[in-house]
Amino acid sequence: MAVGWLLLLSAPVALAQPAGPPRTAPDEDAPFIEFLRRQSPALAERFIALRDARDAAFAELQQASARYSGGGPALRAVSLPALQQARRRYAEASLAMLDFLDARDREAIARLEADMARVNRSLEQRARDRAQIERTLRGE
Repeated sequence: MAVGWLLLLSAPVALAQPAGPPRTAPDEDAPFIEFLRRQSPALAERFIALRDARDAAFAELQQASARYSGGGPALRAVSLPALQQARRRYAEASLAMLDFLDARDREAIARLEADMARVNRSLEQRARDRAQIERTLRGE
């Protein structure tokens, strides 16, 4: 899969326009950011910084793609290095965002697993308590 990404990022494309913006609305992330802010203000700020870097890299990619596509065959060789660099920056920014989200989700999974273990221990203790109470009711 990594080879596919490398080929995609390095190959010149006849129509080098990116598929579309990473987000559809500026406030789309607001509920998620507020959720992060309640968990940790630093976590929310990190997400905002990564999102803004990715969005800036995407805008740079769009501009480089427009220059590459609009320059005609004679100017494509000149604009290709900038397009490739913009693709790299966008890929790096996107990967940084994915790394952030993966780490956050792994932490959430670890917390949930710890909570599940605690609940399971409580269930087991109540089962022992229930058995003791039932034995007491039977007069044992």
